[in-house]
Amino acid sequence: MANGTIAFDTLSTSGQISGTAKSLDTDYVVNGSAKAWNRFDGSAITTVADSFNNGSATDNGTGDYTFTFTNNMSNNNYAPDAGGGRGTAAAGVGARVQSPDQITTSNYVVNMFYVDSSGNCQYVDDGIGLSIVHGDLA
Repeated sequence: MANGTIAFDTLSTSGQISGTAKSLDTDYVVNGSAKAWNRFDGSAITTVADSFNNGSATDNGTGDYTFTFTNNMSNNNYAPDAGGGRGTAAAGVGARVQSPDQITTSNYVVNMFYVDSSGNCQYVDDGIGLSIVHGDLA
């Protein structure tokens, strides 16, 4: 069986979908799709429940994780985002992507945290962490 290439600019249905959206420009699929994502356990970062384009996960300390891409991004101007947490800490748990200087073409950093009763941000290893990346692959 030979492998080949299929080239097209628009995907279209055969009319079995109701409504007006029956075709899609392939540029939208390429540019609008997530280039990486993962769902991980912040209390055991070695447990990545599921992922796409995630080469490895490293625990840098309490609530501090680095995710490395399988396929790198084309530049540092991509858009990572993070969220999650089961909320076992007093005020609930959130997650965020670290500052832009922690974003490289090959990896990005996620922090899990909660805000204590004094209003201070505390890093925590907790529950479910989620991250997603949009941008251009190298």
